Amino acid sequence: MNPFKFGVVVTGEDFCDRKGEIEELLRDIRSGVHVTLVSPRRYGKTSLIMNLFERVDFARTFYVDLMGVTSVETFLGAYTKTFLEGRGKRRKIETALRKFLPKVDGIQIALGSVGFSLSIAPTEKNIEEVLDISEKFDQPVIVAFDEFQEILNLKEVDLLAILRKKAQFFRNTTLIFSGSKSHVMRDIFLNQEKPFYRFSKVVNLGLLDKGETTQFIMSKFNASGVVISNKLCDDIYEVCCGHPYYVQYLSHILWNIVSLKAKKVCSQSDLQRAIEQVLLTERAMFEFLWDSLTANQRIVLKNLAMGKSPYRTNMSSGSVRRALEALENLDVIERCDRGYKLVDPFLRIWLTKTGIRR
Repeated sequence: MNPFKFGVVVTGEDFCDRKGEIEELLRDIRSGVHVTLVSPRRYGKTSLIMNLFERVDFARTFYVDLMGVTSVETFLGAYTKTFLEGRGKRRKIETALRKFLPKVDGIQIALGSVGFSLSIAPTEKNIEEVLDISEKFDQPVIVAFDEFQEILNLKEVDLLAILRKKAQFFRNTTLIFSGSKSHVMRDIFLNQEKPFYRFSKVVNLGLLDKGETTQFIMSKFNASGVVISNKLCDDIYEVCCGHPYYVQYLSHILWNIVSLKAKKVCSQSDLQRAIEQVLLTERAMFEFLWDSLTANQRIVLKNLAMGKSPYRTNMSSGSVRRALEALENLDVIERCDRGYKLVDPFLRIWLTKTGIRR
């Protein structure tokens, strides 16, 4: 069985261990410090949270995924359900609701074949009561909100402000906020005009550590009976630029290629074939992105992919700045020490290899 997993939440031995990040997060949440995780998509934030939770032995942990939450009512139902999972029968659910939400009337419970759902009227009183559930446990609680930026799409009330008002008085609850739209998350937590300004410690989740990653790749190949050299492990890391998703993805494809050989030894040509397969698989997505960009955005993006200054063009400085801002808002590029870089390393390879001009 292929030992490399990508595109899903991974835990335990399948997780390319962010030892330093997990240790830092453990120290923070143990001390009651609220934390915000910021990074581009597919950096493994959800897997990091799940692996962090596996190491928490000093608190109850709850994970709330806000992706797909489309209204305050669905938020209230999903948030409350998080604390009631595993109770199963209606009577047990009703007992728990009386314990946690005694002041909320008219809660509707819908039991299905694979679980249950809740409907709670989205009044301000009900919202405040629901947000206070975690404070009613008799032990410390850690709540992780994933895709937290989605809360901004709920327009009926200013849920962000209500949550901030309640959270500042929490004594039993530590919050973790995570989101895949970096610029939105930074605006929520680093903009001094927003309610959550300086509420939490903001952790910019970076690329994987090279030493840990190459050791992970080597051990996974060797344990599955496939031989790989230190140099090829280094090459995988460099091609993927330490991007968590692509390290697992490229390794997965390479393992598939080599597993079909009589002599299960990875070669440089095998790695090149794996790179070409990843590019072929991602091509439709890259073309869709390219076709959605304006001419100015394409020029700027191509310059960055080629390692050139985005201002090396006949465009005005203002036009370049607007193109950079748009690409950053799309999470196609991000700021770095040298200015800007592409978030997706294989998009950079695709742009440089194809010589695309359309």
